[in-house]
Amino acid sequence: MAKPDDHPWTDRIGRWLFAAESVAMFASVMFLIALVVLINVEVFGRYFFGYSTLIADEYGGYLYAWIALLGGVHLLRSDRYLTMTAVISRLPPRAANRVGVFGALIGLAVCVICLISTVNMVWLSYSFGARSAQPSATPLIYPQLAMPLGYGLLALAYLEELVRRCLGLKPRRAEDDEETYGVGEIG
Repeated sequence: MAKPDDHPWTDRIGRWLFAAESVAMFASVMFLIALVVLINVEVFGRYFFGYSTLIADEYGGYLYAWIALLGGVHLLRSDRYLTMTAVISRLPPRAANRVGVFGALIGLAVCVICLISTVNMVWLSYSFGARSAQPSATPLIYPQLAMPLGYGLLALAYLEELVRRCLGLKPRRAEDDEETYGVGEIG
């Protein structure tokens, strides 16, 4: 249900980002389960059978990167990033909003730069057929796709935050918009 201070554009992108965030969080959970299974297989294999998968370290790193990069959009949209709340909460609302706009601009700029860089890197890996130097010889495009995907989603979330603040709307928070702020609330 729309609140009186909502704007059609922010509502539309908020719903799209909610769907993308839900998929990203589901994928992160699946990757976390796969990581736990992989580590346990490696530990038990080495301890009980003197056997190594030879891929646990490599794929553990890949899975962790996917988890961290896909989780960034949830952190931003649910206001779980670290902020200097001791300072921000003491500012007048307009000044706090300006700080939020400045922070969103910086976050957006960094994400766009990282997105462009990682798209180029993934394209080069694809073009040259780059593979890992590990025994699995994994095509590097697969683990590297986490970066442009994660930075792209995060850039859209920063854009949403920036537009919301520029329109004078409240930042998206868990307690403000329980229906669309994010998924995976714990505790």
